[in-house]
Amino acid sequence: MARILKLKPSTQEIKAHLPEKGVECEYKLIDDYGGPLLHLSTFGSRDRESHRKSSQSMQIDKEIAVDLIRILSTAFGNSVVRDVDVEEDRLVAAYRRDPQLFRTLITNDEAARDVVAMAHRRGQVEKFRQLLTDQDYFEAEASKRPNHAGEEWVWQHFFEDNPWIFGVSLAGQLLTSWSDEKLEQVVAGASISGVGKRTDALLRTSGRIRSLVFAEFKTHKKDLLGTEYRSGCWSPSPELSGGVAQVQGTVHRAVIGIGERLQDQASDGSDVPDEFTYLLRPRSYLIIGNLDSLLGAGGGHHRDKIRSFELFRRQLVEPEILTFDELLDRAEWLVTSVDAASESTTVWDSRAD
Repeated sequence: MARILKLKPSTQEIKAHLPEKGVECEYKLIDDYGGPLLHLSTFGSRDRESHRKSSQSMQIDKEIAVDLIRILSTAFGNSVVRDVDVEEDRLVAAYRRDPQLFRTLITNDEAARDVVAMAHRRGQVEKFRQLLTDQDYFEAEASKRPNHAGEEWVWQHFFEDNPWIFGVSLAGQLLTSWSDEKLEQVVAGASISGVGKRTDALLRTSGRIRSLVFAEFKTHKKDLLGTEYRSGCWSPSPELSGGVAQVQGTVHRAVIGIGERLQDQASDGSDVPDEFTYLLRPRSYLIIGNLDSLLGAGGGHHRDKIRSFELFRRQLVEPEILTFDELLDRAEWLVTSVDAASESTTVWDSRAD
């Protein structure tokens, strides 16, 4: 395997390879600190007796790709680039003529639906990362919030669009949104749909016995720790301790107001037979801050800060505390694991052929 750092003319005597000795080449886009890389892998010719496996591979970055396009244009004429544009234009024109046909084709193709869904989730993970790491981008999104709404609105809006991030990453059980319309719900008052105390995300576990799950989120910019209370011991920040108190109060009031279980209701307000959601020591989560805030001035681990934070949250029964970067890591793991499983299936399918 090699990463190409430079392209230059060859002085070797090279002859054309015979088509019957040709090989397949697979490509994949991968992430790198400096930007995306194109990974190319060739596989042994079909007349080999061994199982299909990668024989040669190389990686190119954007700079090398630009040089390669220039070389291809010189070798085959500028029509190479124009032909690509023409094919894309044809697809765009066909979609505009009959967008419903394209949607129907994708809807009827299970694999296509999976590709579209995972492509969307990969895009949302990238947006998650950008919100977390690009302050200018976060501020631009925050500028769209309604009047009197705080910066938490950015994350509220993002998670409303992506409830799957909570559903498969917070707990061992599958979590789904309480409402198909909105994550944020009133949980203390006359009823969940009445006036009262709100929680940022109201979820419930799936299965025959379902339980409510509460989540509150602040912003990634909130401090996790306050001042050094004693040598080597850092106190939780007011935002962290206040968030914990807020979640505990919300859950407590909900349990008192609703009771042990809540009767599911149909759209017309009637009871759904034998369908209940329980509130028996309901699980709760506080999403706040970023683990980078526990690093030292030089960028290394600050052991006293890490110890203080970890001991504080490990001793809490409820809520469970997660940072935004930890939630991002979980979402990335989900998307990456699905991609890996898909790639593994493709390899086995090719072996079966």
